[in-house]
Amino acid sequence: MTTSTKLLSERHSAVLPLHILRQQMDAVLGQVESGVLGIDAILSQDDLDQASSVLYACKLIEVVPGIGKVKARQLLAQMNISETEQTGNLTMSQRNTLAQLIATEADAS
Repeated sequence: MTTSTKLLSERHSAVLPLHILRQQMDAVLGQVESGVLGIDAILSQDDLDQASSVLYACKLIEVVPGIGKVKARQLLAQMNISETEQTGNLTMSQRNTLAQLIATEADAS
């Protein structure tokens, strides 16, 4: 069975933007994990960039040095936020409170 080159090019055109977005998301997570970019800098933005806004809040929090997976989930549960909530869907108030909780936890560890 042969595959049309048109079909392959259409698939490539559809997948490329998602691949680029995934790379941008990985870059944001890497910068937060290495300490180059503070999570408070991301959460305090009124208008998040696309890569930051589609990240799950849990994934973003767990890469913060000193937090980890368990503590990230505990913080979200404390605020009644789902682990699968995207960062861009959080209200500014939720993001500010979360940034304060994360700073407190990171300083304690």
